[in-house]
Amino acid sequence: MRTLAVLALATLTLTLAGAGPVVSQTPTLEQALRRAREATPLPLSLARDQADWRASHDELPEGMDPADDIQSRIEDLTIQAARDERLGAMVFTTPPLLGRECVATGLKGCSSPMGGYLALRDGGLQWQLQEGFTDEDGISGGIVFFGDAGAARMGPTAPIAWSFDAARFDAPVLLTGPEFDGAAYIAVPGIHAGSGGGNADVLFRWDFPDSRRLTQIDTWSWWDDLAERLPEGLEVWQGVRFDWPNMMAVTPLWQDGDGNCCGTAGTAILSFEIEGDRLLLSNITVRDAVLEGAARTPTAVFDYASRRLGCDHFGGEEGYDAERRAQIAAAVAELSCDALDAEAAVLKRRHADSPRLLALITRAEAGGE
Repeated sequence: MRTLAVLALATLTLTLAGAGPVVSQTPTLEQALRRAREATPLPLSLARDQADWRASHDELPEGMDPADDIQSRIEDLTIQAARDERLGAMVFTTPPLLGRECVATGLKGCSSPMGGYLALRDGGLQWQLQEGFTDEDGISGGIVFFGDAGAARMGPTAPIAWSFDAARFDAPVLLTGPEFDGAAYIAVPGIHAGSGGGNADVLFRWDFPDSRRLTQIDTWSWWDDLAERLPEGLEVWQGVRFDWPNMMAVTPLWQDGDGNCCGTAGTAILSFEIEGDRLLLSNITVRDAVLEGAARTPTAVFDYASRRLGCDHFGGEEGYDAERRAQIAAAVAELSCDALDAEAAVLKRRHADSPRLLALITRAEAGGE
């Protein structure tokens, strides 16, 4: 990654910079950021990334040189701008063939698993999914849209928007109809790499035929609203699964003590709407696993299960001195641990017609084994 960046900054060749301007010296951070803004089809993502970098830069670990961190950011912005300038300068006199060959990409070792066409009234866009890698992020996925490069409807074809910020993208979805107030949007489902599986979805507004541009929509600010609106103690730790045609998403819910892989606190159904250039969270429907279980479980069964857990805990502990042994004995007596087996038998007879409650009692009995 750094080798490529140093080459871009030191040799100042047009080969790497593509259609970008040749500079006579290492750019400042402001210059590098301005160049990246002018070239990117994802200005909102760039602004978010810059804000994240700035927050990280302001809290650098002790011993890390701020100047080195700034230089690293300049290099990253320079690489991104060079790629975007190169793609933005491409023009195809005939529409590109979107087979398995990547016709315009920011990935190395690129291949294309899928391509297609989106039609809206008398206009259309071609798109191509891509797979490859980058020196910065490793294995990466890409999406590139091709459309009219000029003002004339029959003008040449060129890349008009792209993203290479996911581990994988899926085929884009055209969103249009009365529910979008006459506007049209294109959603591209995507995920980031890693166990968290965070969202890399991209959303554009398509203003055809007034504009051939795809305008990016902010698809992440709603997360702050979600955190504030979820019930106390419930959280979302990973990416959500969008149902873009219905403007909804579904996600498990996590609670304290859960592993990162698996939320045990229930599920949430999220509804969205688009306002201006932002995706907004309009409604949340929470299915709280604990509360739903409580509503369907008799108090006696809950009491038995809770006491069984406590008895298993104290029963498995050896008192390390006389005081601790006295504390354990008092807890066992308070929980009436000696009566649990008889209570379990009574509860099983009482709820013999409920497989769910019988299974709950059995799980509580096995909790200490």
